Amino acid sequence: MSLIPSTRALEIRLGALQAASFVSHGVYLPFFPLWLQSKALSPTIIGFVVAIPIIVRIIATAPLLSLADRSFGARRLLLASHIGQMLGFPLLMLTDNSAVIIALVALVAFAQAAVIPGNDLVSTNAVQRYPGLNYGRIRGSGSVAFFITNILAGYLVGAFGPNVVVLALTLIPILGISATLAAVPNEVPDHLSKSQDKEKKASPALPKVLWLLLIAGAVTQGSHGALNAFASIHWRSLGFSDSAIGYFWAAGVIAEILVFIFLGRAVGRGSGVGLILVGSAAAAIRFFVMSLQPGLGVTLVLQTMHSLSFAATHIGTMAALTALAPMQARGRAQGIYGSLSALTTALSTIGSGMIYEKAGPLVFAAMAPLGAIGFVLMLIVIGKLKVQPQSAGSGG
Repeated sequence: MSLIPSTRALEIRLGALQAASFVSHGVYLPFFPLWLQSKALSPTIIGFVVAIPIIVRIIATAPLLSLADRSFGARRLLLASHIGQMLGFPLLMLTDNSAVIIALVALVAFAQAAVIPGNDLVSTNAVQRYPGLNYGRIRGSGSVAFFITNILAGYLVGAFGPNVVVLALTLIPILGISATLAAVPNEVPDHLSKSQDKEKKASPALPKVLWLLLIAGAVTQGSHGALNAFASIHWRSLGFSDSAIGYFWAAGVIAEILVFIFLGRAVGRGSGVGLILVGSAAAAIRFFVMSLQPGLGVTLVLQTMHSLSFAATHIGTMAALTALAPMQARGRAQGIYGSLSALTTALSTIGSGMIYEKAGPLVFAAMAPLGAIGFVLMLIVIGKLKVQPQSAGSGG
């Protein structure tokens, strides 16, 4: 009989698992476009290449995460994902051809697609198995790592040039492999025997109420598309200094981390519906007010609302997946949510480009209805749960 692991030690290992992946994203998201620019790619091609990972996540996340429900397991899935990145990124250094770069980025994006939702699956499963764990501290480690990496990577690119980006992205998966080996158990999911896997036992359907909830969470997260694409450009047009813009983004990340720390215990202890309800309402209010071009003080407050529109929504969705998804389909449910979030974010980001070109700051008001849709869907979810309560992980 194995000993129950120290809760604190397990929480640290799971935090390291999250942090390792967000170190990679902390380099990739801000600085990979600079590497593409250094290859003399046109802005049109760069825009297409940057969009590739979103398209891949829409298509690949759900099928990949379904492997975690089978005998392949989450550990092998994450190890294969990190190894795929280690093999794919260095190939980019061998070519200047745009078609080859596009193909390689698509392959690397396929390897990346399962990592963050896979980490969340492992973390939420652990929280349910060991109630003393705090999901917020675990996931908050990723946000802290992302924040620190943004700063450090900026210095590295300034000192060594854009090629250091691909070199870093090649080496960082070593951290992910190490954390996966330390934090993710090498076991077949509890619900699945090898004989069942050979028979390809059908995975149970997700409850209809969970589908509504996942859509609500996804559209609320998708409402951030215009913020990510045009907030800095818009703020600069209003005359805010670059340092002020930096503080705006920092305020959002810090507020996000605080909410993860203080509300993270909701995962494993409830359905999370209240957090998604609050998060969707905050998104609708935040982006409508943002379109009114408020001053510095109000803009700073709106950025701290990232703690609700993003972090509270995320925590609530993870709590809902833990409480409502059937154990035999939890990986698939996590993957479906990842695909839905990628789809809504892609559509809102593409749409925001067209709207911003014609209507400027009204692009943010155009995001508010997404939050409102999430809010209405959550009211429906709450009504359905009152009529037919769901037991944790039952899917009934």
